[in-house]
Amino acid sequence: PPTLVHSVLTALIDRWRTEAHSFHLPCGEMTVTLEDWGMITGLPLEGH
Repeated sequence: PPTLVHSVLTALIDRWRTEAHSFHLPCGEMTVTLEDWGMITGLPLEGH
């Protein structure tokens, strides 16, 4: 599994906007999709 960097996680949490379900970064807006999550975690996204 990837190494968790707490400072990066904290920075992302500070930039999360619940009304838009996205991160607001200096370079623009970023949304994490289900496909992104599957690629990051390696979990299967098909089936029940």
